[in-house]
Amino acid sequence: MENLKKVISLKQASKISGYHQDYLSSLIRREEIKGGKVGGSWFTTEEEIKNYIFKQKIHHKKWAIRDFLSSKRISNIFIYAFIFVALFFIGLHFYNKKNSNPTEAVNTKLSDSNEFGIMNEE
Repeated sequence: MENLKKVISLKQASKISGYHQDYLSSLIRREEIKGGKVGGSWFTTEEEIKNYIFKQKIHHKKWAIRDFLSSKRISNIFIYAFIFVALFFIGLHFYNKKNSNPTEAVNTKLSDSNEFGIMNEE
C-alpha cells in the first residue's frame, strides 16, 4: 500500500464498487487487486478498486462483442437471410405468374365470344 492517505476499508470499497466485502478480500488474496489485512480487517485503495472495475468493464465488452459476432450466430444469420431471400423470390415469381399479362385474359374472352357467333364490330 503505497500511500496511506488513499487506503480504504473493504466496507468503503464495497460501497464504491458494488461488490461484496468477501469477494473483494478474495481478490486481494488472489492478488488481482492490491491490498492487505491489518489485524482482522482488509484494506485496499480506492484507485485499485476503480482500476479493477475499469478492467472488468473492458473485459465484459470484449466478451460481449465476441458473443455477438460468434461464428454460430453469423452462420445462423446467413441461413435466415438465404431463406428470406429465397422465399421473397418465390413469392415474386408466383405474383408475376398470377399477374403476368392481363391482355391475354381479355383476348381469350373476346375469342370465346366469337365461338358463339358474336361478331366484333370494328
